[in-house]
Amino acid sequence: MADIHPFYGLRYNKNKVASLSKVFAPPYDIISEKEQKELYAQHPFNIVRLILGKQFTADDETKNRYSRAAQLFEKWQKEGILTSDEKPCIYIYTQEYDFEGKRKRRIGFFAVIKFGNKSQDCLPHEHTLSKPKEDRLKLIRAVRANLSPIFSFYLDSRKKIEAVIKPLLEKKPLINFKDKENVKHSFWKVDDAKKINQIRQLMKKKQIFIADGHHRYEVCRAFRHEMLKKGATADDKFNYVLMYFTGFSEENLSILPTHRLVKNIPGLEGKLKKLQDYFALTHAGNLEMMLKLQKKSAGFSLGMYHKGRFYTLEMKDKRLLERLMKKTLAQWRRLDVAMLNKIVFEHIFKLNEPQKEENISYTRDPDFAVSCVKKKHYALAFFPNATKPQQVKEIALSRSRMPQKSTYFYPKPTTGLVINKF
Repeated sequence: MADIHPFYGLRYNKNKVASLSKVFAPPYDIISEKEQKELYAQHPFNIVRLILGKQFTADDETKNRYSRAAQLFEKWQKEGILTSDEKPCIYIYTQEYDFEGKRKRRIGFFAVIKFGNKSQDCLPHEHTLSKPKEDRLKLIRAVRANLSPIFSFYLDSRKKIEAVIKPLLEKKPLINFKDKENVKHSFWKVDDAKKINQIRQLMKKKQIFIADGHHRYEVCRAFRHEMLKKGATADDKFNYVLMYFTGFSEENLSILPTHRLVKNIPGLEGKLKKLQDYFALTHAGNLEMMLKLQKKSAGFSLGMYHKGRFYTLEMKDKRLLERLMKKTLAQWRRLDVAMLNKIVFEHIFKLNEPQKEENISYTRDPDFAVSCVKKKHYALAFFPNATKPQQVKEIALSRSRMPQKSTYFYPKPTTGLVINKF
């Protein structure tokens, strides 16, 4: 059961912020150090100052990016930079974007969902990392708000919820802009109690799946647990988490691959030689050729860049794959990221979970991955094919999880459109 509710959204005040499009930002976990600086320079009220503030050498336990975020959040409210809507609302949000040669439009809405007693009321599909959760928990303790939404999807084959939403899109949006990736963002406020109730009733029987924001969802649940232990009640605002909801469809869900960058771990060259025991390695002339060959493969296929050369890797023996992954679910054995994780990182490279967290980084930009290796910031890069939305749904329904960063849903909901304050 999805127990969703309208809420008093905290939003940027148009009377105080003339260029609204300049105060929004991507989700914190895809903001590079370079982009963080650019967002700081873009506008003095950019949301990056709250979700990913700068760090300084003089920071300590009491003065740090989290305490500064809390102070700034409070200041912006007192000065009217951020103001609360007068009625509880849900907020419609559409994104028009280019994907694999097509122009698509995703339709969804923001609301809060009440935590149930089960840890998997909203089904996850990925494992999480300890460091990001520690970071986000410190932030939520400081600001007492959901500064950005969890990105989720639900199953609605008849599109009944979209049928309620679509007539609302005929009104002029409150916010309408294109970002640097040519994604058009449009945002509407809905305070009509009848319309809200229609959507609430339709959502009640829906299973919710987390697309993006696994770390933040787990942190919000952990914070709720902390507060309940301190004597707070189950009706307080922290029992609800801000989510962006969209229906499960090809139009609404597009996934890009997330590439892996690997540091120069001990014995790496010897471990790379062992790849040939498991994979057929084919040289490719350049990045574009490697990615094309990889996509044409009928089965598992990985791309790799090491010492100036590109390769595609394909399993030599499917029986070997079955043996190495026999303890995993059948759904897992059809995922490039699972093969990369289990066979390459765990079986051949002998990396445990803390070692993977320490030695592997992630990017969706293949050119950036190659650049990092060329500059010797990393020893090599792996390029898995993108996970399909249907695979995400199947993994979540099986109550299992993929390796970290197995999916990159595109485009991400922008951060700063609406905040849920506790």
